[in-house]
Amino acid sequence: MFIVLLQTTSRFKGQLFKPSDPRQNWIFLGVMLASFLFLIVANKVSNRDSEKNKRYSKRAFRREGQRIGLTKKQVALLESFIKVYHVTKPFALLSNTRTLNNTLGQALRDISHMEAPPAVIEERKLNIYRIKQRIERVFAETNQISDTRKLKLSQDVTFKMDNGNRYASVVTANLKEFYCARVPVGKKGSQIKWPKGTKLTIMIWGADGEEYTFTSKVLGYNSVKGITSVFLQHSNKISRAYQRKFRRKNIKRPCYFFPIKIQITGIGKREKKEAVVMKNKGRMGTLIDLSAGGCSLQTTSPLNKGELIKLNFEPMKGSPVITYGKIVDCRSNGRIYTSMHVMFTRASSKNLNRINEYVYDFE
Repeated sequence: MFIVLLQTTSRFKGQLFKPSDPRQNWIFLGVMLASFLFLIVANKVSNRDSEKNKRYSKRAFRREGQRIGLTKKQVALLESFIKVYHVTKPFALLSNTRTLNNTLGQALRDISHMEAPPAVIEERKLNIYRIKQRIERVFAETNQISDTRKLKLSQDVTFKMDNGNRYASVVTANLKEFYCARVPVGKKGSQIKWPKGTKLTIMIWGADGEEYTFTSKVLGYNSVKGITSVFLQHSNKISRAYQRKFRRKNIKRPCYFFPIKIQITGIGKREKKEAVVMKNKGRMGTLIDLSAGGCSLQTTSPLNKGELIKLNFEPMKGSPVITYGKIVDCRSNGRIYTSMHVMFTRASSKNLNRINEYVYDFE
C-alpha cells in the first residue's frame, strides 16, 4: 500500500507543486476584495431599507424618539400604543407613515371610552396631535424645496413687491439656464413688466403646504407656447417664508373677532395691566385658513397690525372655538377686503383639539 501511495504522489508531483502565476493571484485577490466590499455596501443598504422593520428594542426606540425631538412623555405614549394596538413595525411610528396615522387615529377614537377627568382626556388628545405635528415637522425639514430647477410647469408662483402688492402667476417653462413665468396682470388689466436686471421676490407653495420665498433676477421677456412670459434667473437659495410649526388647512367659515385693550390701573408697584375684550366692538370676517398656531381671515373692517383680538368661530358645525391672538400682518385684498393674519396667543386644550380635529384627517 505504501508503495502504491508513493507511486500516486509521484504521478501528480508535477501538478501539485507547479509554481502559480503572480498575475492570476493579483486578479483573484482583487475579485475577492471587490466581493467583500460589495457585501459590506449591500448590507448597509439593506439595513437602511429595513430601518422601519428593524427589531424593536425599547432603548433604540426611545433614543430615536428623542433624536427627532419627541419628549419622554410622548415617546412613552407611543410605547403604550405599540402594546395596545400590537403595532408590528414600531419604528414606523417615528416617521410620517400610514402606520403612524392609523395608530394615532385609533388612539383618538378610543379616548372617548377613556375613564378619566375631561381635562386629562383633552391633555392626552393634545399630546397625540403634538406627536404628529413634531414628526410632520421633521419630515418637512428633510423634504423642502431647495432649487428653482425643481419647479414644475403650471406651478403657482406669486411676485411680491416691496410696497406689499402681490401678483399671481404660473411657471410656463423650466430650462437648464433659466425658468419662465407668465407675465402677471395688474388691477387695470395691463401686464406688469419690470426692467431687465430687476431682482424680484417670489413665493411658492411646497408639497408640504409651506410657503417658500426666494429672489430671482429678470433676464428678459418672450412668448412661451403663446403665453407672454418673463425669463428669470435660477436660484438655489430658497427658504421658508414662515417657520410654521403646525399644518395649515383651508377653510371658509364665518368668524367674529373683538379688539382687546390693555387697561392699566394703579401707579408704581401697584400698577396692574388687564386685558379687556371690547364686546361692543365685535366685527365679522371669513376664515381663510386655520392651524393650531394661527389663522388667516378676510374682512371688510380690519384692525391694525399688532392689535390683540378675541376670536370666535366653528371649524366644524357644532364645535365652537374661542381663541385669543395677535394680528401679525394685514394685506389689502382688492378695494373692499383685507386679509388679517393672526397668531394665536392663548387657547385651551379643548379648543386646540377642536382645531386639530379639523386640520388632521385621521382615518
